[in-house]
Amino acid sequence: MKFKIRLFLPLLAIFVVVATGAAQELVINGIVRDINTHQEIRGVNIFVKGIRLGTSSNPAGRYTLRIAAANRQSLIVFQHIGYVAREIPLDSAATKRYVDLQPRVIPFREIEITAENPRALEIEKDLPQRVAVIEAKNFEIRGYVDAGDLLRTDQSVQVEEELSGKKTVAIRGGNPNEVVVLYDGVKLNSNFDNVFDLSLIDLEDVERFEIIKGSNTALYGPEAFSGVINIVPKLQRDYHFRFQQRVGTYFSGNWGLHLYQKIKRLQGAYSFKRGGSQRTFVDLPADEAQLANNSLHHTANVTYTFSEEDDSSASNFLSAGYIYTALDYDNQRDVESLFNFNHLLSFKYNGDLAWLKRVVLSTSLRQMEEEQFLASGAGALHRIIAERSAHLGVEKRLQFPRFELLSAYQFQAAGLDFTDERANFPEQPAGLSAAEFQRQHHGLVVIAKYHGDSGADFFRQVNVDVSLRHDRVDDRQNNPVTRGGATSGIFHQNAWRATMFKFSLNVNGYRSGLTFDGYMNFGHNTKFPTLFEQISSPSALTSRAFQPNLNPEKNRSTEIGFVLTRDFLQLYGIYGFQFAGNYFQNYYDNKFRLSSVPGIPVAFYDNVQNARITGLEGKSSVFLLRKKVTLEAGISRYFISEKTAFPFKSDFKRTLSLLLDHAGYSFQLHHFKEGEQVGLVRRTDNSFSEITIPDHTNLDLHLSKTFKLGRFKLFANASGRNLLNTGEVELLGLALRDRRYYFTVSAQY
Repeated sequence: MKFKIRLFLPLLAIFVVVATGAAQELVINGIVRDINTHQEIRGVNIFVKGIRLGTSSNPAGRYTLRIAAANRQSLIVFQHIGYVAREIPLDSAATKRYVDLQPRVIPFREIEITAENPRALEIEKDLPQRVAVIEAKNFEIRGYVDAGDLLRTDQSVQVEEELSGKKTVAIRGGNPNEVVVLYDGVKLNSNFDNVFDLSLIDLEDVERFEIIKGSNTALYGPEAFSGVINIVPKLQRDYHFRFQQRVGTYFSGNWGLHLYQKIKRLQGAYSFKRGGSQRTFVDLPADEAQLANNSLHHTANVTYTFSEEDDSSASNFLSAGYIYTALDYDNQRDVESLFNFNHLLSFKYNGDLAWLKRVVLSTSLRQMEEEQFLASGAGALHRIIAERSAHLGVEKRLQFPRFELLSAYQFQAAGLDFTDERANFPEQPAGLSAAEFQRQHHGLVVIAKYHGDSGADFFRQVNVDVSLRHDRVDDRQNNPVTRGGATSGIFHQNAWRATMFKFSLNVNGYRSGLTFDGYMNFGHNTKFPTLFEQISSPSALTSRAFQPNLNPEKNRSTEIGFVLTRDFLQLYGIYGFQFAGNYFQNYYDNKFRLSSVPGIPVAFYDNVQNARITGLEGKSSVFLLRKKVTLEAGISRYFISEKTAFPFKSDFKRTLSLLLDHAGYSFQLHHFKEGEQVGLVRRTDNSFSEITIPDHTNLDLHLSKTFKLGRFKLFANASGRNLLNTGEVELLGLALRDRRYYFTVSAQY
């Protein structure tokens, strides 16, 4: 009996100690969200004041904080770079389901971020310059149909649309083939004509758009004369399952299914989306001829983090992504059809590689095929472009207290099969009918950044950035077949070499809620001829051949810009403001000019020896009622010396926006005006006739509401586009200027 008592007492003591420790541990659960939009905030640091150990909110804003030996007088701190820090007594935090944070005007970058956070901006690795970042929270609750619709809201961007639904963008008055489009750093532009159709991007899978305006980029290729658009995909989601349905004008509709799962260090997502529309022409009865579009998207990504911590934003990770897009277009009136599909498979590693630290390796395989058919009178055209390309990129960064050095090597190998069959068009039988092409592109980049302290009270930091880039491009043409035995369009082999240098001076300062960031950049770019430009057919209607000068285009650019931001965190009415402005000059040598002749379905190129675009841009934002209300105004004015080289470009654009976010409701009113667009069409006598599209003023409206039902989130959006449309300008089926209505609903768990 004594033995049993002696054994029981130690066991009882252990039980009491464990029970007492468990009783002293307090577990707090909750959700952190934006006080205005009610959107969940990920990456919020949550800890007991005075003790930096704590937790962070996940992509759904949820957190679990375990506190041992809890002191009821303790304060729980909620801290995030983009929000005003909040302290809540422990007793109160234990009973709160939602913790609402107030957004800041100026991000508090001095905060030590230890939680998982959105990835740093890819484009910040390049030189300081005018950058626009459009976060998912600014478009996923607005109901935009595609990336073209979204980017049109920027005062520096002009969207160009074709009847097929294809949308390309021009930045600062330039041409679409001067804009490099990236998907998580992987180039999407076609090797044939250096453009990409942005209507193929599914916004549901995008975390943000990063837009570089101007040509002072070194890291993203020499052809970025006008700018760069980097599409950053979502790796983390705040759901496991999401369904979305949209209906609207033109009998349009699309639906999507999205899945996401995270298991410790491994996370994966898959999205499926199908859509279509039917439009009738304004000059024909609805039952006679229609214009039909159908699209299909598959998107998947997988990310594995090698860090010990359960943190997908860690710098040591491996990710894989896959995109499949397909577009089917049928124009019954013009007997025109187009089929386009893209495959993109990419891999990216970020972290340490043996003794090499902070290395980024990326590789991708891309396949694109486009088939076009056009019948005009007795003539017919059948064109097939099939492209396969492989990309490899290596980046290494060295970082010292005041100095950074980034070096990169980029390689691309592409093969392209081209077939262009024509019959019974009013032209001489000239030009390339079929060929096989290979392109190899090597690029070496070095970017050096120096960060210095000025010693001044306000302008505290002076940064000097320089970049050097060398490119080598080799093009080869095999098995060329021409119409009528002509030699135009045959080049066999071309080799291009160029070295580019850029310089940037940047000053910034901060004091008493006022920040200033200013820069001055200059440099030069070289754009190599695309395969389309190299096989350009002459104007076959005359005895004179317009073969283009195949020397590369040259661009010299200078830009001065600044961003001034002020916050008034203690005021409720005017919470803060921001103003950004810049002036730039772009000078072009040997500019390629696209021309078309009535009756010939394919355009051709010649050259303008000298061209120039100078411009002024400005954008101001005023934040009211603690950022519940935002007023934005943007303006751009360009002076284009040679409009034949930049056809149908608006030289003036004005935007005005009112954004209201309150208690899960979102309202946006967007008013814009684009100046007239002028283009020149070459006549058969080699002169030009002018075509003018009048200026355009219109209004868009978006109204959204988010609902929470336990772990379910419901979303509804109503959008109206071009509500001021008077019908004075009919573009025969183009959706860009037509009045349209859309309604979108989605549910996620």
